[in-house]
Amino acid sequence: MAKAAPAHREQIALDLLLTGKSATATVAHMAAHCDCSRRQAQRYVAAAYQFLKADIDACNIDRPVQVAKLIHLLETTCEQALAAKNFSAVVASCRELRELCGLSA
Repeated sequence: MAKAAPAHREQIALDLLLTGKSATATVAHMAAHCDCSRRQAQRYVAAAYQFLKADIDACNIDRPVQVAKLIHLLETTCEQALAAKNFSAVVASCRELRELCGLSA
């Protein structure tokens, strides 16, 4: 059963991401409802994103459209995190947005 738990949790993370939840919201949900730490929840979400990336690569989906969607999601995440005074989530979202847009030094 212990071996099935990570795969099940990765599937939960994937399902949440596919419904439009941001990474930050998915991590928070996983940590609250799946009896795991935030760090472990981040690992599950990262694994789910790797699955999504592989799926997108296999389907040859238009990258500019996906980038626009990700930018929108990250900006929405920042807005919600600011409203909730979750400043670590704001910083994490801004870092991802900076990386996505190629604004790193």
